Amino acid sequence: MKNLNLLHDVKITGVEKKQRVEVEQMLIPEIERIKSAVGTGYETPYASINLPSDVRLIKDIKRIIAEKKEKHKPTMLIVIGIGGSNFGTIAIHQALNGLFYNEQSPDIKLYFVDSVDSDYVQTVYQFAQQELDAGRNVLVNVVSKSGTTTETVVNFELFYELLRKKRPDNYQELIVATTDEGSKLWRLAIEEGFTSFHVPKKVGGRYSVFSAVGLFPLAFIGIDIDKLLSGAGAMVDLCTQHKNPAATSAATIFAQYQKGRTIHDSFFFSKQLAGVGGWYRQLVGEGLGKEKNLAGEVVNVGITPTVSIGTNDLHSVTQLYLAGPHDKFTTFITVQKGVDVRVPTLPQFEGFVANVQGMAFDDLRSAIVGGMYRAYEQKKRPFMGIEFQELSAEALGAFLQMKMLEVMFLGFLFDINPFNQPQVELYKAGTKEILLARRS
Repeated sequence: MKNLNLLHDVKITGVEKKQRVEVEQMLIPEIERIKSAVGTGYETPYASINLPSDVRLIKDIKRIIAEKKEKHKPTMLIVIGIGGSNFGTIAIHQALNGLFYNEQSPDIKLYFVDSVDSDYVQTVYQFAQQELDAGRNVLVNVVSKSGTTTETVVNFELFYELLRKKRPDNYQELIVATTDEGSKLWRLAIEEGFTSFHVPKKVGGRYSVFSAVGLFPLAFIGIDIDKLLSGAGAMVDLCTQHKNPAATSAATIFAQYQKGRTIHDSFFFSKQLAGVGGWYRQLVGEGLGKEKNLAGEVVNVGITPTVSIGTNDLHSVTQLYLAGPHDKFTTFITVQKGVDVRVPTLPQFEGFVANVQGMAFDDLRSAIVGGMYRAYEQKKRPFMGIEFQELSAEALGAFLQMKMLEVMFLGFLFDINPFNQPQVELYKAGTKEILLARRS
C-alpha cells in the first residue's frame, strides 16, 4: 500500500493469524464478485468501484469548472447537501486544505450548508449576500441523490431565492445540481437551465465521494482529483486480489465483533482527519446496521462506529477505553510526517517536561502514539493501526477506497446488504407526516 501501512499483528489485534486467515478465506467469493464488476460500469451493487476510472466524468467536471471560473469568477462556493452528499467532500477538503481554509483568504471561500440550524444557515446566507452585494459571484452546488431530501431542499430554496433576487439575469448559471437522473431536482435543473451532474443510481450516497458529488466541489477549490483518484484506483486493484488490506481489516474487525466487541473506535491522531472520521461513521452506521439479513430474517446486527481525535481525546475518553467495558476494538490512524514545527529550547522551561526541548512535533506525536500502543497492550485492549506516511491526495484516496471496500466485505460477512438504508427512510417519512399535519 503506497503511502499507507497497516499494522495488524496478533500481539496487538488479539486475533490469531489462523482465525484471521480463515475469515479472509471466507471473503474470496466476494472478492471475486467485486473483481468481476471492475470496468463494467454502474450496473452492479459494487458500482462505486468504477468511479475512479470514469475518464469522461473527470473531463466533464474539469470543463465545467473552467467555464464557470472564466465566465463568472465566483469567490464563494456553497455546497448544499447532507449525509453522503457532503460527508466525503468535507473529509477530503479538511484533510488536504486544513481547518483554516477560509481564514487563509483563498480565491474561493467554501461553505457547507447541511442542516436546518437556523443560526448557522443565516450566517452563511449573510456571507453570500455580502459577496453578491459587493458585485462578486457565488456558486451554489446543491447535492441530493433523491432530489427530495428535506434539509437539502429547504436550504436550496433559500439560496435559490437569493440568487434570483441578486442575479435575476443569470442566476441559473450560478447553480450546479448533482442528483439522480430523473429525480425532481434533475427535472428542475432541466427546466431552469442549471448545470447538472447525475449520480449513477446504484452508487449510494455514502459510496459517492468519487462521483461528481465530491469531485466537482473538490476540484473547484483546487484539490488534485487526478491524484485522489489515482490512489483510489490503485486500492481497487490491490483489493481485488485474494490477500488485501481491506479484507485483512474487515476480517480483524469481524473477528473482534464475534468476541463481543461491537464498538469500533477510529482514533485519528490528526485534527485534519476529523472529517474523515465523520464520513467513516456514516459508512459503517448505515452500511452495517441492519435489522434483517439477506434471507429476510431478523438479526439486528451492526457495529457502533465511534470517532476519537488525538491527542485531545487522550484527555477525555482514554480512561474509559483502558478501564471500561471490553466492548471496543480500536483502529489508530496516524500521520508520520507533517509540517516541521519544533519545541523551542528555552531555559525557563527546562525541567517542566523532560526530553522535549528542540524536539519536532512529529516526533512528539509519534512518542505519544507509541505510549498509547504500550498502554493498550498492557491493558489487553485490542487494536490495529493505519499509518499515513503523509497526508497527500493519493494516500487519502487510497484510504477512503480501502474503507469502502472494507465495509462491503463486512456486509458479506454479516450476510446483510451494505448498500441500502431502509430505516433512514423512517425519519424522513415521519418528518413529512408531521409537516403535512401542521399544514392541515
